[in-house]
Amino acid sequence: MLSHLRLSQTKPSLVHLDELQTMITASCGQYALEPKQTDTPSLQGALEPFMLSRYEAISVCMNVGQVTRSERMIKQDPGDHLYMLVQDEGRCVVEQNHKQHTLLPGDIYVVDSTQPSRFILNGNASRQISIHLPREEMLHRYGKAITGGVMVEHDDPLRTALIAVVAKSMEEGMPDSCARLMDSTFDLLGIYIDGKEKQKSQSEREKQGVLGRALSLIDRNFNDPAFDACQLADKLGISSRTLQRQFQSLGESPTRKLINTRLDNAKALLMGMSQSDDHSSVTNVAYHCGFSDLSYFYKEFHKRFDMAPGAMVNCRQ
Repeated sequence: MLSHLRLSQTKPSLVHLDELQTMITASCGQYALEPKQTDTPSLQGALEPFMLSRYEAISVCMNVGQVTRSERMIKQDPGDHLYMLVQDEGRCVVEQNHKQHTLLPGDIYVVDSTQPSRFILNGNASRQISIHLPREEMLHRYGKAITGGVMVEHDDPLRTALIAVVAKSMEEGMPDSCARLMDSTFDLLGIYIDGKEKQKSQSEREKQGVLGRALSLIDRNFNDPAFDACQLADKLGISSRTLQRQFQSLGESPTRKLINTRLDNAKALLMGMSQSDDHSSVTNVAYHCGFSDLSYFYKEFHKRFDMAPGAMVNCRQ
């Protein structure tokens, strides 16, 4: 059974509502937690952040009455992510875009943070894995079909494959292996969405397809120091100028996207290291993530994250 995969081992503990609210806001943005009984300020809950390749993720346990995100909250905290929500234990009714879906263990729902939403637990224990997906990147992979709340239907075989790949991604420790698995996750999600999408023009499909394949190739080849924008264009069978045009809508060049992918994967690996690891481990991370020039790695890392790579070791912020 899908529920037996147990993607996370996060265990809830007694926590005050205000403390749990602060943790949720820090990790996911403005969402309001409401207990089932207003006269009970303490409840069971826990949050455990982690990285899946270059993507932030969090395991959330709680037994609140409901969690809501209103229009007012969206105006105060617009949010630039989509959240791939995987129900790990318990059940949750999710409401978005005037539709309700009941999530059971093994179910997947893509939440759109720019639209009001409600998650109804009715005080029952629930554990979910939330994978934060950058909005712009996902829009260029899938188009608008990824927005507004997307439920992967219970009876679709791709649901089983998606859960299996996510589970394997959570087991992996090496960034290149995890990156390939996450890319497979996006491929499967794309196949599902494409099957549901019926009204897009052929030209829009082709444009989206080139950029989507480019992003997939970057995820699969970022740890090769010889891989660059020219090789990317060659693999796609297009000119470098055409490749540049494709990335204009993403707001960054192919080269910058490749560098940022390497940096994000380096960050994920460094966060999983122990403080006892020596300095050479940081160097190994840089080389493993496709940087052949160590000084360039340090400069770009500090520019992107405003801290030295060594300061990121075992950092959970």
